[in-house]
Parts: sequence; structure tokens; C-alpha cells
Amino acid sequence: MQKAEKRARGRPVGSSDQELKRREFVVAVMKAIAEHGYKDVTVATICEAAGFSRGLIGHYFPGKDALLLHAVGEVAREFEQATRAAAEAAGSDPLDRLHAVVTASFSPPVFTPERVLVWVALASTSHWSPELAEIYRQLYRPYRRGLTNLIRRAADARGAKIKADRLAITLTQLTEGLWAGWAADPETVSAAEGEAACHDLLDAFLRKGASA
Repeated sequence: MQKAEKRARGRPVGSSDQELKRREFVVAVMKAIAEHGYKDVTVATICEAAGFSRGLIGHYFPGKDALLLHAVGEVAREFEQATRAAAEAAGSDPLDRLHAVVTASFSPPVFTPERVLVWVALASTSHWSPELAEIYRQLYRPYRRGLTNLIRRAADARGAKIKADRLAITLTQLTEGLWAGWAADPETVSAAEGEAACHDLLDAFLRKGASA
């Protein structure tokens, strides 16, 4: 009885089956957002994408809004984990780490049609949703601080005089803008072109003796 009540309120009970089902809902939400846009996602579109009955959502989440926020949060966490892993695998040179972050930002699992469209929806909707804005801030503020630290170290090693925090913002927003450009016109703004543009930005500002 107690477990049933927890399911009805959408609280996880810790089983692997339940976590798997929650993950399936997250994937379904990404597909639904990619197809319909964040504002037009409904319980029906989510369940259609997942192949589940409408009543099943209530066993795993308190409601549609909680599921949407959970799914967007998962995309944000996957981005953070993938870029961090790429940086760590690139070795100790901070510029190599920055270039690895750029490559990860335009490669799976970060750069897939569903995830990019979820991210564009997050950025464009956050102004009107305090909950989405909080997800955005919780990811990007630490992420930018990490970039700033790498940029500062790379600049110091090369004698480049730049404002590290400003370049971190520029790189972050260039990446996000290129994602949005891909969403609108993927033939012109391809993942390869977007990645190359970000690599060019880093090389322009962090080459030996550069200043900005």
C-alpha cells in the first residue's frame, strides 16, 4: 500500500525497472519536444512517443510539468558529464581541453537532433519559466567558471592577454547560437561548421601573443 501511494504521487521507489521506465519517458519527452516544441508537448504526445498509456505517467512522475523538467534536467546533466569527460581525456594542456570541450559539444551524445532541440527550447523558454531558468543557471554558471579557468591557464601559458571570463561567455553563447542555427537551417549551419567556428574562436584568441 505504501509503495502504491508513492507511485501514485510520482515518487521513485528505487527499483531498476522503475528507473528504466523513467528513462524511457525522458527519451519520449525529447522526441516530443523535437517534434512539437516545448510549449505544445502534451501527455498524449509523450505517451505516443513512448508507446505507453496516458495513465502510466502518474506512476513515475507527479505530472507532465514534473516530467518535462526532469527530462530537460537530464539533458543538462548529460551535457555536463560529456564535456567534463572529454576535457579530462584530453590531457593536461588547457587549450587541448578547451578544444575537446568544443568537439564534445558538436558530437553525440551531446549533439543529437533531439538533444539540440531540447536545449534550444530550454534557452528560449527560460525567460518565462523560473524552473527552466534555474536548470539553465545551475548548468551554465559552473560550466562557464570551468571554461574561464581553462582559458586563463591557456592564455597565461601562451602570453596571451585576454579577458578570460568574457571569452568564456563568448564561447558558450557562440556554441548555443550555432545549435539554434542548426535547428533553423541545418544545411547551412552543420555540426561540422559549428565546431570549426568554435575551434577558430579559441585559436584566434589563444594563439601566442594574442590580446583582446
